[in-house]
Amino acid sequence: MKFETVIFDLFGTLVNHFMSSVGQMHKQMAAVLAVPYEQFNSRWNQTTEMRVAGAFATVEASIEHVLSEMNVDAQAEQIEQAVAIRMEYIKKALRPKAHAISTLNQLKRHRYKTGLLSNCSLEIPLLWPNTDFAAAIDTPIFSCLARLKKPDERIYHLACERLGTKPQSCLYVADGEEYELAAADRKGLQPVLIRSPAHPAGLRSR
Repeated sequence: MKFETVIFDLFGTLVNHFMSSVGQMHKQMAAVLAVPYEQFNSRWNQTTEMRVAGAFATVEASIEHVLSEMNVDAQAEQIEQAVAIRMEYIKKALRPKAHAISTLNQLKRHRYKTGLLSNCSLEIPLLWPNTDFAAAIDTPIFSCLARLKKPDERIYHLACERLGTKPQSCLYVADGEEYELAAADRKGLQPVLIRSPAHPAGLRSR
């Protein structure tokens, strides 16, 4: 089978993981919201699955949910500041890895279709149009908008459908988190492991 489409994972594949900066981001958000960092950090982390699944219509709504769980009222200006802090950190996290954009552009020059599958919260699709990736990837799919997340095999079907390609003619390139490569393989895509310094080779890939 001739491959005609390449679909990429985002974090750990096209950009680096940004876990090292998360604590500082949450400290700054807690400070502007005038709430204890430890409590805010714990409550925020508990909403990860909700945010990735698209439970909140706005970034503001996700922060307001956490504050509600903490029985805290905050001013609109405080929430806006917290949103701005989070957006700035994630904007920095979306800096491409070395050679990521040149690789994508080379694929497009050779007339390969390019796609993206990312388990992510709403900030990513909001920032996406202003990244270097926007012009290099034909069809990005974000879990928070699709209401599907890897390793649900339906999200791979959705990507192939939107790209107008058959799974058997598609490569799926990822660092292997959350069994995403095994799910791609079951769906008929050819999985390709990108080894990430943050994880041992093949972690949760099968």
